[in-house]
Amino acid sequence: MKKIITIVIILLVALGFGYFLFKISPQQEQGQANGYNSSITENPNIQSISQPPVFDPATDHFMGDPKAKNVFIEYGDMQCPFCAQYNPVLTKVSGSFPDTVFVFRYFPLLQHQNTVEASLTAEAAGAQGKYWEMHDLLYARQSDWQDQTEPLDTFVGYAQQVGVKDINQFKNDVTSKKYLSVLQKGEDQAYALKLTATPTYFFNNHLLEVKTGATADSLKQEAQQYFAK
Repeated sequence: MKKIITIVIILLVALGFGYFLFKISPQQEQGQANGYNSSITENPNIQSISQPPVFDPATDHFMGDPKAKNVFIEYGDMQCPFCAQYNPVLTKVSGSFPDTVFVFRYFPLLQHQNTVEASLTAEAAGAQGKYWEMHDLLYARQSDWQDQTEPLDTFVGYAQQVGVKDINQFKNDVTSKKYLSVLQKGEDQAYALKLTATPTYFFNNHLLEVKTGATADSLKQEAQQYFAK
């Protein structure tokens, strides 16, 4: 009887240890695979703010007239499937909302193994005048690169596709994490705003509810009460 009990205990310990590895190891392996996500600091104790920082055309990525009366801000993650799903809707905001500029800011969710590298890819393309082309292509092809262990070659192919001229500079900007501070800035803002999910939308500093099947028209209707007079 004691022998049976001993065997049962050993089996339970082994199963418990195996479960622990299953829960912990994937994240560790993902972080070690490319080292990009580990470069971003999550700071849930950062001083809170009640509304997004003011739109700055000198530093923000935007579509539309930078002098528009209305500002629509998205906090998004490049590997978030919902961000990818709604991206075609968001690209219409500056054209379908009256007198509105659309702004994109990063909120990298670090459980997504390639989100930081993809964001750096968009920044590196943006340094050569192809930010929105890369931003939109990354969302359109998200299912192709999201599970890759080393997606850089795929991103280089995208850079060539959207017309990035200096591919060596592009690769160096990505691998050196040259524009990491842009991502960290967005991450800090998201935590300061106490955001919990992506995408998150603000219209003239008012939080908009993201509804399933949202369209440009439905978002405009929700934002109607906040339009600048």
